[in-house]
Amino acid sequence: MEQWYPEYECCRLCPRQCGVNRNAGQTGFCGETAALRLAWAGLHRGEEPPLCGERGSGTAFFTGCTLRCGFCQNWQISRAGMGREIPPDELVDLFLRLQQAGAATVNLVTGTPFLSALAWAVGVARRRGLQVPVVWNSSGYETEEAVTMLHSFVDIFLPDLKTLDSDLARRHFQAADYPAVVMKALANMASVGPPVWSGTVLRRGLIVRHLVLPGELAATRRVLEFFARELKATALLSLMMQYAPPCPESGPVRRLTESEYATVVDWLAELEIEEGFVQEPDAAAAWLPDFTRDNPFPEEYSDPLWHWRRPDVAAGNGPGAGADSP
Repeated sequence: MEQWYPEYECCRLCPRQCGVNRNAGQTGFCGETAALRLAWAGLHRGEEPPLCGERGSGTAFFTGCTLRCGFCQNWQISRAGMGREIPPDELVDLFLRLQQAGAATVNLVTGTPFLSALAWAVGVARRRGLQVPVVWNSSGYETEEAVTMLHSFVDIFLPDLKTLDSDLARRHFQAADYPAVVMKALANMASVGPPVWSGTVLRRGLIVRHLVLPGELAATRRVLEFFARELKATALLSLMMQYAPPCPESGPVRRLTESEYATVVDWLAELEIEEGFVQEPDAAAAWLPDFTRDNPFPEEYSDPLWHWRRPDVAAGNGPGAGADSP
């Protein structure tokens, strides 16, 4: 079923404000037309525990991105274009399949280029019985208008807070305005209110992610001070240590040192940031995905339901699942 969205006619869904006609096949910074493109979907147990429950978070990874981070671990889909067009009504069916498979949440990863289509798909899925919380998993680079639209269908916000340093944002994300944009977006997302729980599963709330960059601890300190001052009363912090970029353009990689890790953990105590999660750096490399595989993640932590090269991948689960597609 074809869909037409007026927001794509002169697209200003993200802060890039490209103004291209995506309904006519034009592309802006994100590289996407109006065609909804998906790279992978399945149960993923590597997300924050309150999103996973017992079976995992029902993650859907969309193609394209409004940033171009040189260290992106999902560069195959954010920059290299891996993905396949999926009609919005088929995406509705996929959301319901994820719920039926035991997903604790439906987790929309880098969905900003397709915000209008996703709002439609979630709305239809809910009318057809989708009951689990919907997660908006994004870079945090969102317009205030987009976040306001998200409130109509998103239960849990999971944005990055990459940096509050404009120069760092310019060098790494091609977005010197990232700090100003993300602070406004987070303030709007925080209006969702304090966390609401159903047992150990989060039903509603805000989790803010921050990836610690080696050699840039001053930038991390600034982020943590901002979080402690503005957000810790109502949001959870997820501190990520997995900087190990596979992107060919990232150049030589220096991993986070034990000393840097210890310094950041000490800052959490100093700033009295107690609610949230801290990733162990020694396990970081294991989580680098490869979207050429049916199962891009460690097999014990992920069950594929849909893959861009083989949408019927779920039928092949079992021995050998996760191997390269034929």
